[in-house]
Amino acid sequence: MVLFMIRKLILCSTLLCLLTACSFGESQEQETEAQPLTAREAVIQSLPAVEIQLKEITPETLPAEIEKHRGKVVFVDYWATWCPMCLDSFHHLSRWHQEYADKGLVILAINLDEDNESNRKVVKEYLTEQRAPFENFISTVKPDAIRDEKFGIEGSTLPFCQIYNREGELAVTLGNVNPERLYGEVSISDALTKLFTETDSAKNANR
Repeated sequence: MVLFMIRKLILCSTLLCLLTACSFGESQEQETEAQPLTAREAVIQSLPAVEIQLKEITPETLPAEIEKHRGKVVFVDYWATWCPMCLDSFHHLSRWHQEYADKGLVILAINLDEDNESNRKVVKEYLTEQRAPFENFISTVKPDAIRDEKFGIEGSTLPFCQIYNREGELAVTLGNVNPERLYGEVSISDALTKLFTETDSAKNANR
């Protein structure tokens, strides 16, 4: 009889532990599901899935790509998969596209990884994951300081961007060389706001 009671107690204790463990596991799962999205995740999830077209570009063909969009503000962004700052800030490109595309912003994202089949695959996978909704390019020129100089990249450092006004004139450059013109979310947002405010004011004045 005593042995039977002991076995019964052991069985009850085991069941209680299993139920507690399951409840704890469910609680952890619920907590994980309830965690808020990061800013990057929120931007990406707000975008529709896109089929990435990775076009080729060189310093010589870039001016023609910019000229295609005369009358709009053209934001040329240079990035690479080996550049942590580029990857950390990449989702901002999508946010600016969402915010300003209807006002006339065109983003040209130029990847500067060495051009080969393996890297193209990695770049396209990353852009697909990011649901990058703008125009995407990969440089077909050998990566060196000469290429960077031809593109106008200050100090051959990334990230770097050039913003052209509606007349096709280079209005802003931001990178990591000049402390007064550092590449960053705030500095780029300020530059875009200023450019669109100026062009809107000019439009109103001509009415």
